[in-house]
Amino acid sequence: MTDDIHIRLDQPKVIRRELLESALYSSEFLQVMQRIQTFEQERLQLKDEFRRAMTDLTTATNQFLKSIPPLPMEFIQKQQQMLQRQMMQQPLKVLTPRQELASRFQQQQTAAPAFKNPLEEEIDELRRKIQNLSL
Repeated sequence: MTDDIHIRLDQPKVIRRELLESALYSSEFLQVMQRIQTFEQERLQLKDEFRRAMTDLTTATNQFLKSIPPLPMEFIQKQQQMLQRQMMQQPLKVLTPRQELASRFQQQQTAAPAFKNPLEEEIDELRRKIQNLSL
């Protein structure tokens, strides 16, 4: 027992376009929120992974230092001199954390996604409908 109700509106295309545009803005906002959530999850995951790696590195370094025999001072001095010569011949290129993140971000942006998630498909569909209304 469903009754259909019809209402006559003046300028229905304008109202429909405004509704579609507001749906588009809402979908884009949801997409941004999802990106923020994934970035936060990635950040926390990387932070935990970094902490685990640092503790593993610290324990491995301590075990290594305990297991090696002491070296004679003459050998250490010769090694330091050789290292200094090599450093003068070949300058090191060290990336700062910001530069490393920027290069990673550029690599991620160049790779196009193989598929679109449902939210992106909805946004594309809303844009297409808005374009069709303006024609």
